[in-house]
Amino acid sequence: MAICKTCGKKYSKWVTPVSARGICADCFESELNDEREVTPEQDLSALEMVPTEKPKTRIRVTSFIPRSRSKIVFVLAMSCYCVTLSYLVVAWARLAHIQGPPRAWYLSGGTADIIALLVVGPIIETLILVGVFELVRRVHAPEIVQVLVAALFVSEAHAWPWWPHALIVLPSFCIQAASYLYWRRNSWKEAFWVVASIHALNNVNPALSTIAYAMRHA
Repeated sequence: MAICKTCGKKYSKWVTPVSARGICADCFESELNDEREVTPEQDLSALEMVPTEKPKTRIRVTSFIPRSRSKIVFVLAMSCYCVTLSYLVVAWARLAHIQGPPRAWYLSGGTADIIALLVVGPIIETLILVGVFELVRRVHAPEIVQVLVAALFVSEAHAWPWWPHALIVLPSFCIQAASYLYWRRNSWKEAFWVVASIHALNNVNPALSTIAYAMRHA
């Protein structure tokens, strides 16, 4: 006779399996039943390898704003957006077979034209954009209305002498108006110079194109 290690009862070794290892037949059978209820390890590993579906996140406008609070980084990022969207509109205009700009639309490429593109133009047009923005803001219009009205007003001034130009620059002025709204929370003066810098940097490519056009037609 032997004593079971689990329940402490006496049992005969001759009536229990060899693999029981010091426990009675009842305890041995109970352990077997518990092992049958456990899922095999292979099945558990297979479940762990199944990829779980990630929750879907909505894309917001703030996702396109640089995380850095540096004004230089912000100006560079917004200028890249302006150039990219403008070229996208140009591509659609060519796809629609819209007639190209007349000769009067091109600048002569002189020093005065370059200064106007990089200094005078950005300052004056930013002043107009800010002025319209603030007027619409005074009537307590929604922020999206403030941005769109200011951008449309300045873009419409670019319709002469080639009207598609107003559509080409519209996305850029929308970004500039939204940038003014973003930085105005700090100071309208600070927001003004951020927008003027975006405008000036956005005009670098047209300035280079004007110089190249003047050289070809010299």
